[in-house]
This record gives sequence, C-alpha cells and structure tokens, in this order.
Amino acid sequence: MALAGAVTEQLEREGLDVRRLTTAARGEAVTAVSREVANSSRAGRELGLVLAVGGDGTVREVAEGMARGTGSWPGEIGGPERNGQREPALFVVPAGTGNSFYRALFADAPVEEVLGMVLDPEHPAVRLRRLDLGRLVELDQAVVLGASAGFLASVLDAALHMSEVRGRRRYEEAAADLIARPECLGTDASVLVDGRLLVSGRLLMVALGGARHRGGAFEFLPESLLDDGLFDVCAIEMPSPDRLGQLAVAVVNGHHREEPEVTCARGRSVVIEAIGAEGVPIEYDGDLMAGALAPGRSVSFEIVGGALAVWAGDPPPAG
Repeated sequence: MALAGAVTEQLEREGLDVRRLTTAARGEAVTAVSREVANSSRAGRELGLVLAVGGDGTVREVAEGMARGTGSWPGEIGGPERNGQREPALFVVPAGTGNSFYRALFADAPVEEVLGMVLDPEHPAVRLRRLDLGRLVELDQAVVLGASAGFLASVLDAALHMSEVRGRRRYEEAAADLIARPECLGTDASVLVDGRLLVSGRLLMVALGGARHRGGAFEFLPESLLDDGLFDVCAIEMPSPDRLGQLAVAVVNGHHREEPEVTCARGRSVVIEAIGAEGVPIEYDGDLMAGALAPGRSVSFEIVGGALAVWAGDPPPAG
C-alpha cells in the first residue's frame, strides 16, 4: 500500500524503529496488536505509537487489540502502566472508504502533515486524548465509531456492490439510490437507553456512538463527544416519502435533531430489539453483522470509558 510505505519512510527519517504487522483476514489485527502490546510490556520495551493503516473497520480492530493488550478492556489484566511503562498511543492513517474516525480526530488534514505534528512534542495543534470505546456485548467486540440499525446498514450493503465508485461518494450514491426507493426502507425495532424505552415502532434507522459522522459524510450525531463516557443515540421514525429527502439533507448538515421524526438521548448502554416479522440489519464501524437481527432478538452495546490513548487535533474538529 503506497500510503503505508510513505508513512513508514516518514517515521524512519525521524530515526524511529518501525515494525509492520500485515493482516489478511477480518479479526486478525485484534490478536496481532494485543499480542505485540502485551509482549512489549513483558519484555520491558515501550511502544510509543501504534499506527492503524486502513479504513474504520481496521481502526476498530487495532483499537480493540490495544485495549486488550494494555488491560483496559473488560476482563483483561496487566498492561504497560502496571509495569511502570508508558502506554502506547493510536495514530490513525486513513486508507479506507469513509475514514470517519480520522475525520473526527483531524478533519480532512493531510495525514503526512498531521503525523509530522505528532512527531513534534512541542506542536500545539495536536495532543493525546483518552477516548471511549463501545463494546458489542454479544460478540465481545469493540466499537470505535458507533453502530446503527436500518438505513445506514442498508447503505453499506448497497455500497458493497458499487466498487466502481471511489471514496465517500460510494456511500453518498448508495444512500441516494435508497432514498429514491423508500419502499425498500424502514425497520421495526425498539430502542432502550440505560434500560429505559426510547422509541419503538417503524424506524428509518437508529444510530449510536461517539463520532459525529458515519460514512464520512452523514452527521447523525452532531453533538456527540468522544470522551464523555456516554453514547449519543439518534432514532428516526420512518417518514412519509415526501419527507425522506428533506430529512436526508438535514442529516448531512447535522440539522435534524429538531425534526419531528427524530428522538435523541445519551446513555452508557443501548439495546436494539427486532420487534417485527422481518430481521433488522445491523452494522458497526462500517461492517455489517452477519445476517440481520432475527425477530425477537436483541443486540446490546455498552461504554468502556477512557479505554484508549489516541492522538487527536487540538482543538478537536468533532468534540
């Protein structure tokens, strides 16, 4: 990957020792990064930076591996701090389609420029932050950006068949195609936040997370913060066909919170339950769950507060 090579060269010019881990299948980065972090701690070697080169799904796996290796993931023990070492920090190198997590940290600034700031300990435009992670309870997997049911999951599914379209435009075109066919949209679900019912019925979608944008372009959670120990939750009831386009424009601009179909909340745990006769499509960090959520079944998310040290812009572009 050309971007990975350019970043590696930039690090080596600074005299840093770089070790590359390449993965070939989904899930491999979690194990590889966790092992590397834990082994470095046991050997008394400090890891300064862990770079995630890829899309938001890759970032999710690297972040979970770091949280497990440092002992900040539920059920894990040990870690650098318990051995008197500095905890490694994540730096995201955007090489995916939406790159929403990088946008939350640095807007769309050139990655080589931002990395140069990070390597300068006195640079005022970047700083280390401790960010929250989500946990998909049933799979015991991390969630970095957030998760959703309904519309966005359908957009991601449609985008898989549009490989000829590059970058964020792929998601935008997939969304526009679905909006033009409202009969294909809508899902029956109930949403609970901290054990209390938020909404139930025919929904266009529900989104939860910490990052404000999904797909790089859709600002579903315009007031969300990355380190407040809470999920922001946005549920949108299924609108009439003539309202669908208006809502889509409002969402892109982050101006939908006051629309009558929209209900918002914050909380430490979120449960989505399929209540209709059909399954509910679920995605997290841009990856579709295998198969739709079956009728009568639910999926749960909980906050893991301050789980990850991450380099970010100062001030941050998205909370």
